[in-house]
Amino acid sequence: MPEPNAALFWAIVAIFGALTLGTLVRIVALRRATEELVQSRFGSLKTWWSLAGVLAVAVLSEEVGIALMLAAVATLSIKEYIRLVGASVLGSRSVAVTYLFVEVYYLALLLGQHELMRQAAPVLFVVVCGGMRGFLGLIDGYLRATAAMVWGLMLFVFALSHAWLLLKLPFETEPSVGRVGWFLFLVLLTEMNDIMQAITGRRFGKTKITPKVSPNKSLEGLVGGLAATTILAMVSAPWLTCLTLNRSSGAGLAVSAIAGALISVFGFLGDINMSGIKRDAGVKDGSQLLPGQGGMIDRIDSLTFTAPVFYYFVRLTG
Repeated sequence: MPEPNAALFWAIVAIFGALTLGTLVRIVALRRATEELVQSRFGSLKTWWSLAGVLAVAVLSEEVGIALMLAAVATLSIKEYIRLVGASVLGSRSVAVTYLFVEVYYLALLLGQHELMRQAAPVLFVVVCGGMRGFLGLIDGYLRATAAMVWGLMLFVFALSHAWLLLKLPFETEPSVGRVGWFLFLVLLTEMNDIMQAITGRRFGKTKITPKVSPNKSLEGLVGGLAATTILAMVSAPWLTCLTLNRSSGAGLAVSAIAGALISVFGFLGDINMSGIKRDAGVKDGSQLLPGQGGMIDRIDSLTFTAPVFYYFVRLTG
C-alpha cells in the first residue's frame, strides 16, 4: 500500500471526524423516535461507517485500490440491475457477457488503456451486445433486452468509471493530497448532496418536483442540497483539487462553486434516473444489501451522473 502524504491522512481524518459528528447528532435526534425508526437510522449509520472504511482503504491504495473498489461496486450494481430488468428477459448468455464486460473493462484501465476505453467502450457495448444477440437469434424482446444491457453497462461500468479516470487527468500539477483528491472531491460532494437533499427535503419539503418518478423529491430538498454542496465545493476545492490553481481568488471560488452546483444538479438527475428504472420494475430499492440504504444502485445512483459530468467539466476548464 503506497505511503500517504500528510494532507491525505488529514483528509481521511476529517472524513471520519465528520462521520463521528453526524453519528452523535443522529443519536441525539433519535432520543424520542420510535423503535422502528431508530433501527432504520442506526442501520444506515452502520452502513456509512462500513462504506467510509472501504473508501479509506481504497484511497490509500490509490489507483489499484480505487479500481478494485469500483469494479466490485459495478459488479454488485449490475447484479441488482439484472434482477430489476429480469434475468429471463436478457437470457443467461447475455447476463454472462454483461458481467464479463465489467472485468475486462477495469483490467484494461489498470493495464494503461484508459484513453482507448474512454473513447471506445460505448461503441463496444452497442456492437457486442447487439451483434451477440442477433448472431445467437435472441430476437424475443430484442430491443428491450439489448437496450437494457447497453444502458446498464453505460451507467454502472462506463459512466461510473469516470470517477477513476479523474486519477488520469492530463495535468502536470497534482492536488496537495495527490491525484486521489479529485476522486475524494467527487465522492464527498456527491454524498453530501444526497444527504442534504434528504435532510432538507424531510424537514422543509413541500413542493413536489418529480411526483410520478420520485414522490419524496422536493424543490426545497434540491435547493438545500445545492447550497450545501456548493459551499463544500468552495471550501474543499483548494485542498482536494487544482480547480483554484493559477486563478484569482474570485475566479477560483467561481469555478469551485460551479463544480459543486453541477455535481448537485446532476446528482439529483442521476437519483431520479435510477428511481425511474426501479419504478418501471415495480420496486422501491435495488436490494437490501446495505442496511438502511437499500441496494448498491441506491447508493451510487447519483454518482453514475456526477462522475462523467465532473470529469468533463474539469477537462474543459483545465
